[in-house]
Amino acid sequence: MKNDQRTIIVDNYRKAARLQVNNNSYKGLRIHALPGLHDFIAKKAFEYFCPQARLLDLAAGSGAMSLRMSDLGFNVTATDYVSENFKLDSVPFIKLDLNNDFSDIYPQKFQAIVASEIIEHLENPRHFARQCYSLLEVGARLILSTPNLNNPASFASFVRSGRFLWFGDVDYEVQGHITPITQWQIDKSFSEAGFKSIWRGSFGEGHSLAAGSPRLIMLSKLLSKLSGSDPDLSGEIYVIIFEKK
Repeated sequence: MKNDQRTIIVDNYRKAARLQVNNNSYKGLRIHALPGLHDFIAKKAFEYFCPQARLLDLAAGSGAMSLRMSDLGFNVTATDYVSENFKLDSVPFIKLDLNNDFSDIYPQKFQAIVASEIIEHLENPRHFARQCYSLLEVGARLILSTPNLNNPASFASFVRSGRFLWFGDVDYEVQGHITPITQWQIDKSFSEAGFKSIWRGSFGEGHSLAAGSPRLIMLSKLLSKLSGSDPDLSGEIYVIIFEKK
């Protein structure tokens, strides 16, 4: 929907709030992400975040990630635009439009942020990076994930159709994926905000989204060889950890 001339597409998530839990869930809470991604991020959070850190879960959805982080011992606060989708009573929650300024909403700074599968839904990645920077203490860390435009199959899709995987018309109108952002753009946006990257990788198979299209698979493998892309950065989802300098 349009809100004050901003593009915010959330009807699919409002519908999800009324649906039964599917197989992709955590303790009965629906996960709005690729199966296995939340577990992957949780393991990185346990490895890179301080124990019992004050953690902000941005775009928390049903609360599946918030509950997972809480179970790991973090002191979690959550936010999302679709408040009716959030099902947890045990975690403090604030409804926010992350296109707006949001760093002055909270009374204290955080020691960790999880921003999983949200930046592609926002209009201005640099504004988002600056707001996250303002929310964190010095030395605090942020985990970000987003569809990987540098994925070989996504490259092949762009060569063939001019659209990256996860960024076609259906993804735009249903999933709300309005802003494709490359690894290079993410690095620039967050380094300009004052962050430094301390780990980067990816999750998922590099060619999985090309399944069913032999030509697309062939093209993606050819582009992968020609570009010399790092296999660790070629999965379906790009994941990066930043630290506030």
